[in-house]
Amino acid sequence: MVASNTLLMDETTYEMRILGKITAIRHPGCGNAVKLNFLRGYNGMIKQQRTCDYLYLLVGSNPFPNYLASLILEPQSVCLIYSPETEEIKNNLKDRLEIKLTGLSIDERCIGDATNAARVREAFLVVPEGAHLHYTGGTKVMATNARMAFKDAGGGDKQASYLDERRSVLRFDDGYEIELLSQNFELRLDDILGLHGINRKSKDEKADPSPTVEDADKILKVVLNEPELTDRLYNIHKKDNNDDKDKRLDLKTAKQNPIMLSELLNIDLSIVHLPEDEWTRKTYEKWCGFLGGGWLEVWCGELVRGIPGESEVSVNVNCTRANGRGFEIDLAIVRGHRPYVISCTTDTDIKLCKSKLFEVAIRARQLGGDLARSALVCLLHGSNNQGAYVEQLRNDVADIWDAPNTPQVFGLCDLKEWEGSDGKPNKSSLEKWLEV
Repeated sequence: MVASNTLLMDETTYEMRILGKITAIRHPGCGNAVKLNFLRGYNGMIKQQRTCDYLYLLVGSNPFPNYLASLILEPQSVCLIYSPETEEIKNNLKDRLEIKLTGLSIDERCIGDATNAARVREAFLVVPEGAHLHYTGGTKVMATNARMAFKDAGGGDKQASYLDERRSVLRFDDGYEIELLSQNFELRLDDILGLHGINRKSKDEKADPSPTVEDADKILKVVLNEPELTDRLYNIHKKDNNDDKDKRLDLKTAKQNPIMLSELLNIDLSIVHLPEDEWTRKTYEKWCGFLGGGWLEVWCGELVRGIPGESEVSVNVNCTRANGRGFEIDLAIVRGHRPYVISCTTDTDIKLCKSKLFEVAIRARQLGGDLARSALVCLLHGSNNQGAYVEQLRNDVADIWDAPNTPQVFGLCDLKEWEGSDGKPNKSSLEKWLEV
């Protein structure tokens, strides 16, 4: 979607913005302004979109909807209404808005008690003419009383909105809607992480040689026909004794007994032995992690990059919260207005897969609320008297997950379809999840 013109509809002021340049014809008088953007769609049709000059935002536990609303409404000034409990979130939102919206003026207003209706209403005793209230965030008490006070101060239905995450629209109180899919947000993963005070760790020194996409593709083809190989790959150079069975041999010891990978996998990778004589500890650790399951993350990332539509695809994202705690995201994707988070595992134990499914679902919701989508990509297959294992997981999460975007499970059969093991590759299930 490309902005064509902007028109300020007012009894007294008419403003035309053409390709970012503003010319204005002003007339005496007064009136409530409703600012409109006119967007030219890909089909050539001119579409109208509302914006505002002054925007009230209620800051709650998830700043992402407020961030999207600000990008749509394009205010000149924002007033962040928050409580002591959401002060850190307010600061994160402020930082990202200042980066994204050049020249934005930001006011702050703290509600000492977000459950006190009178305190909330006090924040709207004086409202600038033409202001807009976006009330997706905050507590129910904040949202309800802010809307009532805003209306009492003269804020009409055209000047109030909330983000309907289930339908992916910005909905105005007079019934007008703006579809999020129609917007060009130019979102990046770092934008979303930054809203939550999360920093992406810089990559360590690159292993030499590093595993390749071709290596991942070769391993996948073998594993799809022989899933039990994943256990052998995961346990390469693992210690035998029970106390240290999850620890790998140190590099010096491993070099004394290198493994010929072509004999293990019956394929030729970009390396011959694990480890090679000239390897550093970093290269050894990188390859052990790749063979132990990282190859699935690399393969899935490359698969998504090949799907139509602009995507930011990040594999093996190491993150740090403000409190210093770290976590990893196997595969993070940003398309349009939506973050997608994928957990990859080569384990075929249903209990472990279920644990990873709920973990990635919670992580995705923390980042994007109900707008985020999450999925588990695994090698799970087979069944018992309760049915297919993959269907059991899907049913389990659907029964308890109260959100419009139920976490998805993709198992061995899905991977075979995507790769085209039995014929032409069929990525329709993945494309549907990605809204292609």
